[in-house]
Amino acid sequence: MKYTDLALSIQKMKLCQSAAELQECFTSIIIPLGFQQFAYMRFAKNSVAIEHSIYTFSEAWKIVYFQRGYDRIDPVFIEAFNAQDTFFWSASMPEFTKGQVEFFKEATDYGIFSGLTTPLKSDAKAKAIMTIVSARTEENKDLQNVPDKTKALIRILAECFHQVAIKILSPEDLKFKPRQKQVLTMASYGMSSREIAAALDKSEAYINELITGILHKLGTQSRPAAVRRAFELGLLD
Repeated sequence: MKYTDLALSIQKMKLCQSAAELQECFTSIIIPLGFQQFAYMRFAKNSVAIEHSIYTFSEAWKIVYFQRGYDRIDPVFIEAFNAQDTFFWSASMPEFTKGQVEFFKEATDYGIFSGLTTPLKSDAKAKAIMTIVSARTEENKDLQNVPDKTKALIRILAECFHQVAIKILSPEDLKFKPRQKQVLTMASYGMSSREIAAALDKSEAYINELITGILHKLGTQSRPAAVRRAFELGLLD
C-alpha cells in the first residue's frame, strides 16, 4: 500500500456514519493486503467485559469460542492485554501448548489462521483491540512473521478505525460536562494542571482526574491529541 492509498483509506473511514459502513469500509481496505476478516473490541473500563464490538468473524465461531472457554487460553487475546505494539501471530508457530494447538486447529476451520493484532489504549485502564486475520493458504501455511512496514501500516489503520468507532458507537459519551469542557479549553491554551487548578481553585489531583476522563472519552493518550480530537469533533469552540 502506497502513502496515497493509505491516506485515501483513512479518509474513507472518517466518512463512515454507522458501524455497518465502517465494517464494510475496513473490510474493503484489508482484503487487498491479504486479510479477509477482522474483529474490533472495546472493553469496559477496568474490566475485560466487552463494551462495544464490530467484527466479521462468523457467529458460529463466536459461539464455539465462548462455549469451549477459548477466551481463557487464546494466546492472541492474552498477548493483546500485555503488549504495547502490533504483533503477528500464526497457528504454525511452534511455542503453543496442546490446548492452544487444538484452539488454532478449530479456528483454522473458520478461516482464522494468522493475523496481526493491535492493542489500542484509551487510557491506562481502558483499551480496545483490533485483530485482522487471514485464512490458511499454501503461501502462508508456514508464515511466522511479517515485515515491520506491514505492522506499522496496520497500526495506523487500526488507530483510525478506533477513533471513528468511538465516535459512532458512543455518541453520548462524547458530550462533555461543563467542567470537562472548561478544563480541556484551558489545556488547549497550553495551561498545565497546576495552572488550571489555581485558576479554578481546585486541587491538581482533581484536574488530573478530569483530564484522565477526557482522554478516555476521546480515545487519546495525551492532552495535545485530546485537544486536536475535540476540535475535529466540534466539541470545543
